[in-house]
Amino acid sequence: MQVVLLAAGLGSRLGALTKDIPKALVSVAGKPLMFHALEFAARLRPARVMVVGGYGFPLVAQALDQIQARIPALAGLPIELVENPGFRDGNLISLLAARPRVTEGFLLLNVDHIYRHSIATVVAPEVVEVTAFIDTDRNLGADDMKVERRADGRVRRISKTLTTFDSGYVGMTRVPTSALPRYWQTAEAALAEEGRAIHVERVLGRLAEGDAAPLCRDISGHGWLEVDTVEERAAAEQAVEASR
Repeated sequence: MQVVLLAAGLGSRLGALTKDIPKALVSVAGKPLMFHALEFAARLRPARVMVVGGYGFPLVAQALDQIQARIPALAGLPIELVENPGFRDGNLISLLAARPRVTEGFLLLNVDHIYRHSIATVVAPEVVEVTAFIDTDRNLGADDMKVERRADGRVRRISKTLTTFDSGYVGMTRVPTSALPRYWQTAEAALAEEGRAIHVERVLGRLAEGDAAPLCRDISGHGWLEVDTVEERAAAEQAVEASR
């Protein structure tokens, strides 16, 4: 398995925190978000990690070298930094920037999510189809990605605007090698028909409309953090410090 980490965003909702640095380098409990993401990725023992940068790309490149040296589990692991010049568009563009380097099944991660280390035991087992990771722990608000599942547990619909839902998407998708052609074809169709502003979750949504809707794998009970606003960053600081 490879890992694709999307780390190209501006983080405009973080206000002054991203005035001089990209979102990937915002500190939570003394470590940049990219550190937390790579530390989690290392627990999955991937064959390779691709970090897609964009805004503040030179700063991300410099920090990546320093982070790799600080995480023993990353020693010897190939980590490749990919640049997305279109970082102001939706993050599907970032994923497609990494596509030429994806040679096997991959796990998609977002840099602004912090996962408890125990979640790695849920993520690591092989998947046989495109799989979205969900939970049922949170009270979902307007900005949360909601999932409505079918009776067989597959994704029926996924969107922030759903009024009927039974779980929330936690920002991770696994795509096995066998599903890569269908996943990329669906991503290309989404881009062509919906434009460059769309996000990677639209691929899941479009797959759900076809014959092989994505499976779901539940991480409920573990807990994870999203850092998209100043308030969420403050809450994440407290949660990470409390877990030490």
